Amino acid sequence: MTSLKKRGYRFDLRRLCVATLILGFVFLLACIVIRDSLTVGYAMMIPIYAFLSAVLEGSRIDKGKACNIRAWGETIIAASAAAGVGYLGYRLWLLGY
Repeated sequence: MTSLKKRGYRFDLRRLCVATLILGFVFLLACIVIRDSLTVGYAMMIPIYAFLSAVLEGSRIDKGKACNIRAWGETIIAASAAAGVGYLGYRLWLLGY
């Protein structure tokens, strides 16, 4: 099993690649069905948040403590990335894509 260890996280590269392929498939399916970058951007916010939350929390080595600051950091990173995807969809919609 190939894994990447960084700063208290152990990422299983096989599971990460499969999850990324599934997320890409969801994105392509949303693009085909919706055909509007604004709606696709906003619709992809929830899958991006769920993907990042699952990947980050699932790969954390040190789990436990009730008021763990890393868990809050992971939530902030996932929410920020999801908001960035929504904003990207908005900007592409403004540009006419």
